[in-house]
Amino acid sequence: MTKKSLARTRIIALAVVLSAILYFWVNVFSPRFMPSFLRIGTLQRPINLLIVGTDTTFDSVTRKALTKTEGRTDSILLAHIDPARSRINILSIPRDTLVNIPGYYPQKINAANVYGGMDLTKTVVQNLTGQKVDYYIKVKPAIIVDLANLVGGVTLYVEKDMRYVDHAQGLDINLKEGWHKLWGKEAHDYIRFRHDAFGDIGRIDRQQKFLKALVKKAATPSNIMKSPIIIGVVLKEIETDMPLSTNVRVLNLFRMLSFDNIKTATISGEAATVPGAGSVWLVNQSDLQQTIKELF
Repeated sequence: MTKKSLARTRIIALAVVLSAILYFWVNVFSPRFMPSFLRIGTLQRPINLLIVGTDTTFDSVTRKALTKTEGRTDSILLAHIDPARSRINILSIPRDTLVNIPGYYPQKINAANVYGGMDLTKTVVQNLTGQKVDYYIKVKPAIIVDLANLVGGVTLYVEKDMRYVDHAQGLDINLKEGWHKLWGKEAHDYIRFRHDAFGDIGRIDRQQKFLKALVKKAATPSNIMKSPIIIGVVLKEIETDMPLSTNVRVLNLFRMLSFDNIKTATISGEAATVPGAGSVWLVNQSDLQQTIKELF
């Protein structure tokens, strides 16, 4: 081999190595700039993901959390995850939404998990929204505590003083109005508080606000380096019917999101009292259909 051809071979080899390094670097640190067909370990098609958080039930004597109970769903979100657009649209469903639960009388939607677990909950959500639920994730309350601590706290504005104590739910909330960096317990308390004039609708707004702030903080360079740890924490604190490979792909997609690529909405309606169901949220069906068209 001549010196000229040897030099050319070295240049080509160096170019290949640098290209591989650049490809790896962009995939790890700035995957949103990589064409979708070149991304590593991400979704290839849109999915609808049902995310629920259940009430924590405590033993009346020991005050310890009972982890084996099928509690009412404290939070219900249907997320449409679109990998091609690196976008996630999230529909929040108020826990008091009045629905027809198959095999039971009309009741609040949060009771479906008590009557039939996640299978029945998925069916009820599908009937309500007209959207297929591909997978579900049931989130343990501890995940918010762990994630808030892991990303170094979540900074947001607490819009009012929040004080509430409920020993049955293990709550002792004491937050002051103003800018705060919310760590584990404080973050959990912020998204759980609902004891004001806005009730569950106000809590949903806070949950959406916190979720966006959490994603924004998780996308910072220092936290991207913690991605394997964050993924490990998330997988440990959830119950899901999603295959592990899909689970990892969804979590990888979160790393590509910009703050503006998360759109949230809440099912509109009005509060009412219904015999046998108590205080409920009556869905505005025309508004719901329009919202579904915009999000899905």
